[in-house]
Amino acid sequence: MEPMADGSVSIIIPAFNEAASLVELTTHIDTVLQRLGCPYEVLIIDDGSTDDTPEILHNLITQYPYLHFVRFRRNYGKAAALSEAFTRAQGDFLITIDADLQDSPEEIPALLEQLRTRYDVICGWKQNRQDTWTRILGSRFFNFVTALITGLKLHDVNCGLKGYRHQVVQELRLYGEMHRFIPVIARQRGFLVGEIRVQHFPRRYGQSRYGWSRSLSGLFDLITLVMLGRYTHKPLHFFGLLGLACEFFGLYILVILGIGWLQGQWIGNRPIFLVAIFLLLSGLQFIFFGLLAELLIYLNGQREDCSIDEEITGVMTQSDTGSAQRFDRTNMTLRTANSPSS
Repeated sequence: MEPMADGSVSIIIPAFNEAASLVELTTHIDTVLQRLGCPYEVLIIDDGSTDDTPEILHNLITQYPYLHFVRFRRNYGKAAALSEAFTRAQGDFLITIDADLQDSPEEIPALLEQLRTRYDVICGWKQNRQDTWTRILGSRFFNFVTALITGLKLHDVNCGLKGYRHQVVQELRLYGEMHRFIPVIARQRGFLVGEIRVQHFPRRYGQSRYGWSRSLSGLFDLITLVMLGRYTHKPLHFFGLLGLACEFFGLYILVILGIGWLQGQWIGNRPIFLVAIFLLLSGLQFIFFGLLAELLIYLNGQREDCSIDEEITGVMTQSDTGSAQRFDRTNMTLRTANSPSS
């Protein structure tokens, strides 16, 4: 495929059983894109739909030549759909939008403006959500815990309407349900993340597949993300902290029991004594696990995958006799993180 021109835009739509809304959504997006005045494409990833979504997409392709359609054999989840779209997108700026018509394509120009002028990742904030109170409450709880653990304060980290610079998605590795934490992953990689208010509309077609169970399961993914983001190359910092905490509480309990023993109290049959021994042994095990993980990283020769924003290189030259060695700045090359390294 030929690369798209500078300033080009890729619209990404993950869809699962959204046959009722695809025609209206595509028509609305087409109207918005024609006003942009830049090259664009639309990628729709059918995540194993069992309704008429494939037939409708085949019909839409004949009307819109810029439409790119990928269909999975079965349902793999939104993270897999987005990951597949990111590898195929050619635009300099990528916009993701859900297919349920709850987010308006009219917000696309505002997202692009933020990407062109300030942010690497821009998230929509559904300030006036048109959802059930249970889903709103679950979302607020999820956003609060995410901000508390990661330090990234976004009002709606799981909003499907987001924008990315192309370099950001090249550094993403999504699996499971990690698509919900793309802003967190991007921030860990050093990218600038922001948000803007967007409109939100009631769902007119189909049923939502999100609820409290998704919010609760997301907490486990969040713990995994923090672990991978902060301690992948320094596991002893994580396991050592747990080990020292166990050792501290175990020694504290033993000191209290020891004082009682000196005062004539019998401690051998007290359950708290067994708890102290358990904590001390657990602390040693945690520290041992951390050391073992550090050893594995060292033996495997793994180094941290640094996110490079820019690199300027000079050409190595042979200095003349009596003159200082220098770089030839007339032959400099400029490389960014998405350029192939020499």
